[in-house]
Amino acid sequence: MQKKVLQICLLACALLLPAMVPMAAQASVQAPNVVLGTGTDKVDVTSRFRGRDILVFGALSHSGEVIVVLRSPDSAVAVTRKTQMGPIWITGKKVTVSQFPGVLLINSSASLDKILPAAGRNALGLDPRGILEKAKYEPELRDKAAWESAVIAAKERQGTYQVRSESVTIQDGRLFSTHLHLPASLPLGTYELGVYLVNHGKILAQSQQKIDVQQVGLEEWIADYAEHQPWLYGVVLTLFLAFLGLGLGIVMQRKS
Repeated sequence: MQKKVLQICLLACALLLPAMVPMAAQASVQAPNVVLGTGTDKVDVTSRFRGRDILVFGALSHSGEVIVVLRSPDSAVAVTRKTQMGPIWITGKKVTVSQFPGVLLINSSASLDKILPAAGRNALGLDPRGILEKAKYEPELRDKAAWESAVIAAKERQGTYQVRSESVTIQDGRLFSTHLHLPASLPLGTYELGVYLVNHGKILAQSQQKIDVQQVGLEEWIADYAEHQPWLYGVVLTLFLAFLGLGLGIVMQRKS
């Protein structure tokens, strides 16, 4: 952590140094740039994981607005619709939605619609509805828009889709910082962290970094064992549940 902070400070100094040079000379030698740093590049997930905040910070070579995006690998989710039959509601049609990010966290220094036009937001994958329009639906749907709204609403309730305007702090037009909140339930894999420097609706510079979200401890061992030895895992699990049921039966008989 201290090493990362020191690197950012040194790079920030390198970016701010040209401010001491006359503006005409500066414009000729310095291209727009973003320096990105994080409090961590790895998130360990255990059975006690309840979510986590990630500090994102860095330096800007030019003034402008900042967008910070954290995107997980693609995932799939099953969505059902309640159907009313008389006085009761029952589970109706089931649709599987896949090929879209399981987690999408977007922080910005101002409202997104003021920073970038709709075309720019769609190009960067910053519009949840635009992302859902490109997802795969099985079976195919006629009323696709209604299901897209249902998926987005569910993701927002879970905290896996977040759009937080004015949550990026910019100091002196050169240094920025923000916190991204990872929810308790999230897919594993390598996440993509991106930072964009935007001015007058145009992207001046961008920077990317990877963050690994991994399962550790007993949960990691069980998941790995189930993946590489599925038949043996099934046998062991069946025997364990059988002995557990037998033990509970004996305890209940003694109590009665």
